[in-house]
Amino acid sequence: MPRQRHEARLEWPIRTIFASLVGVLAKGRWAKDFVLEPSSPFPRPGQCYEQQRPTVLRRGRVVECIPPVSITLAETLFDPPCRVQLRLRCRIEPMELVSLLRLDASFDLEGAASLRRRHWNDRIHAYCTRLLSGIESALESLEVAPGRNEAADGAGRLAAPAAESADSRERLPRPAASSEG
Repeated sequence: MPRQRHEARLEWPIRTIFASLVGVLAKGRWAKDFVLEPSSPFPRPGQCYEQQRPTVLRRGRVVECIPPVSITLAETLFDPPCRVQLRLRCRIEPMELVSLLRLDASFDLEGAASLRRRHWNDRIHAYCTRLLSGIESALESLEVAPGRNEAADGAGRLAAPAAESADSRERLPRPAASSEG
């Protein structure tokens, strides 16, 4: 089973990163235009979703959701005659000065997809890169919107604005994505 690992070092509180991660994952999966509101709960394990793109049908379920640490999704991508079983595991780990967002993607190619191994590897790599960029964009939008630097509490709702100002933080270089497989 091919695997890819992508990482990003983010200088944000873990709860804020997790809320942004869930917001980016939710768009087009279990919510059309997901916006974290105080009453927005995180997804429940076992929750199923379906998304139709022009050529690919994505069916999946939330395998695990442990706020604010990790979320795991199991998906099947149908792109006739190809079928791909995809497992995305996102985990946030605290480090000394930053938080490490680790995205592990493992996939199994079935049917004609096994003949297009490089194509699917590149597509999944590109998706993971876009996902990390989307999370960074969501975090940056919190930084520029006054009073919007909010963190999610353990129940999955937004907490009071963070006391730390955006000006007091140094920005780190963009993350480098690595691919194994």
